[in-house]
Amino acid sequence: MLLSFVYGLVGIVLLTAFCVIGAFLAPQEAYWFMTPYAKNILEESGIDRKFTHKSAVRLTVLIVITGGLFVWTIITVGRQGVTSGMNFWQLSLRFLILFWMVSIFDAVVLDWCLFTKTKLFGIWLRAQTGKEPKVWSVDPQWDGKEIHKLLLEIAASALLTWFFMKVMK
Repeated sequence: MLLSFVYGLVGIVLLTAFCVIGAFLAPQEAYWFMTPYAKNILEESGIDRKFTHKSAVRLTVLIVITGGLFVWTIITVGRQGVTSGMNFWQLSLRFLILFWMVSIFDAVVLDWCLFTKTKLFGIWLRAQTGKEPKVWSVDPQWDGKEIHKLLLEIAASALLTWFFMKVMK
C-alpha cells in the first residue's frame, strides 16, 4: 500500500502543478475553476475572459505535459499492480487511493485552504493586474458535485482494474 500512497502523491503534485502554474501562465484558466464571486472580481480587475494566443499555447502545453504524466502514472499503477500479482479488489483499491487522494487534496487544500485561508488569490490578482487588490481571498467552490465525483471514481477504478487485468494477462 506504500506504493499506492506514493502514486497518490504523484497525482497531487501533477494537480498542483497544473492549477498553480496554469493560473499564472494563463489567467483565463481561472474562469473555469472559480466561483461566480471570484469571476466578478476578475472582471472588475480588468482580466479578460478571452484567451490570447500566447495564453492558449501555454495552457495547451501545460495540459499536454501534466495530462500525459497523469496518464503515465495510471498506466504505471495498473501495470505494476498486475505484474505484482494483485487481485481485482487490491488493484481497484490502489486506483481508488490515487484518485481519492487527488480529489480530497483538491477540495481541501486547493479549493478551501488556498483560496479562503491564504492571500494566494490576491497575490495572483496583483501579479496579473499590477494593482493592489481589494479582496485577498474568496469563498471556495462547493457545488455539491464532490460526492458524485468520488462515487464516479469508484466506478472508474473498477473499470481501469478490469481493463488492466484483461490487457496484461
